[in-house]
Amino acid sequence: MNRRKMLALLGASPALVADAPTYARAAAKNPPKAAMTTGFVTSMNPAITAHLATRVPLAPRLDTLEGKTIYLVDTDWGGMGQSGVIQEEMQKWFAEHMPGVKIVIKIKKGNFVTDDPALWKEIADAKGDGVVLGVAG
Repeated sequence: MNRRKMLALLGASPALVADAPTYARAAAKNPPKAAMTTGFVTSMNPAITAHLATRVPLAPRLDTLEGKTIYLVDTDWGGMGQSGVIQEEMQKWFAEHMPGVKIVIKIKKGNFVTDDPALWKEIADAKGDGVVLGVAG
């Protein structure tokens, strides 16, 4: 029986059988006995690990934003360089309400889970005072 279909009928997640060994077979409709394999297929277990990741404390708050440079970084979660509408609106708000704050909008390369060391170096080299990191697609 197909476990995935059975679980779907029961309304359960296929993740329940994750890491359970299953026998691999050739894709042919009626494979000859020689085509049958005896190996196992291993799937990844999506369960949460028992140990926590190393925690890094947040940076201390700035006492004021006046005269500071704040980077608004879009994580490009929507992909393909979607326009940063939210960042642009935030930039307009700062220009109107806090004109002494310099706002720089950037889009992070890669997807939202990949690192962008060049961007972090650029912000550090420019002596950016703060970063607002988020999705703006």
